Amino acid sequence: MEFVLTANSPGEVSTWLAPVVRALRERAPAARISVFLVPCAFATGAEKAVVAAMPGVDRAFGPGEYWRHAWATPAVRGFERQGAVLFLGGDPVHALWLGRRLGLPALAYMERGSRWGRRFAEVFVPDERARDKLLRRGAEPERVRVVGDLMLDAVGPSRSPEAIRADLGLDPERPVVAVFPGSRRFELEQAMPFLLRAAEILWDGRRDLQFVMSLAPFVSPSELDGTPIAALGGTPVRLEPDGHRWRAVTGRGLVVPTLRGAPYDIMQVADLALTVPGSNTAEMAAMGLPMVVALPLNLAESIPVPGVAQYLERVPLVGKRWKRAVVHRLAARTPLVALPNRKAGRAVVPEVRGILRPEDVALEAERLLADVKARATMASTLREVMGPPGASQRIAARLCEVAAGGSRLATAGTDAPGARLGQGGLRPGDEP
Repeated sequence: MEFVLTANSPGEVSTWLAPVVRALRERAPAARISVFLVPCAFATGAEKAVVAAMPGVDRAFGPGEYWRHAWATPAVRGFERQGAVLFLGGDPVHALWLGRRLGLPALAYMERGSRWGRRFAEVFVPDERARDKLLRRGAEPERVRVVGDLMLDAVGPSRSPEAIRADLGLDPERPVVAVFPGSRRFELEQAMPFLLRAAEILWDGRRDLQFVMSLAPFVSPSELDGTPIAALGGTPVRLEPDGHRWRAVTGRGLVVPTLRGAPYDIMQVADLALTVPGSNTAEMAAMGLPMVVALPLNLAESIPVPGVAQYLERVPLVGKRWKRAVVHRLAARTPLVALPNRKAGRAVVPEVRGILRPEDVALEAERLLADVKARATMASTLREVMGPPGASQRIAARLCEVAAGGSRLATAGTDAPGARLGQGGLRPGDEP
């Protein structure tokens, strides 16, 4: 039995792929699990190494290998004809194409509406709102299943709070502010000095505060340049090895213990987080961690965007200006960027957006740190908004049913047995 999963960038790998792989391995220990990292503007390039080391994954293929398998007939001979393909990020057309090439049914997990939703044999969605969006895009009701939010199943500290505090040298009687600067290199090199400068400002006003930082496993700390970017007004940061972990030393002498690849451990002991938009905001929400989410647009031209717009900045002379305009337009059309806020349809956690200084973030953080009741209310609301876990188990159970052939897919007129690709000669690279 073969399960072929597609993913693209750090958020999907950490919060969608990891829990599904774990659930599939529990339900089908003898099955082979292959993961394709498909081409994506938001990828770091380290996804294949991270996925290859993920327990439960038998084979990991990078974007270049995906293209070879997508087009070369000999490449697809190493796959079994019993199983299923599951879309977990990237351009949906890649999962559809793999399903067709391998002769396997193609299913998908989607957070929002997509015109490709109706092409999949079945689509799993987190809630009724996402289901309604897919139905408006033409998906058939019997093919859309509400399973819950996959991100909730990714969340899980590896140690007790006492063990984490002892490891990081934290005093349980003093508040902890956690810094989450993102998982992509451009985010880290921009957001890390920016957010740590906000931490310095907080530290200047309250020496009882303790700080910790989380680094994603997709970028090596030794490769990061901690020089602040003038447009953002951050602080110089030096990352140093510190036993089995790291520490960040700022220009003002603030020493911040740093863990790489252990975000839930840090979330478990923090009272407040400073972060940027991304899947980590949903993970924090699932753990009930209050946060301040910063979206600096000072260097809008460096922010990745989907589709062909990502290539605008390469146009000589005017490219960066065009890209900046596109990003500002997208930001104006996106009223909420933190995932729990988008899920709730309102600002549960504060978002600081626009042309920013670190002081803007520190001001919001100071307000929350001074209001214990507001943070407690926010924590409770965040957990309520995110809902209960269990999506990965529901998806894994359905995939096993489909792969075993014991449950008829609720589709009509699909290509055997994969998803229908339509009449237009659909190929990888077509725009969704």
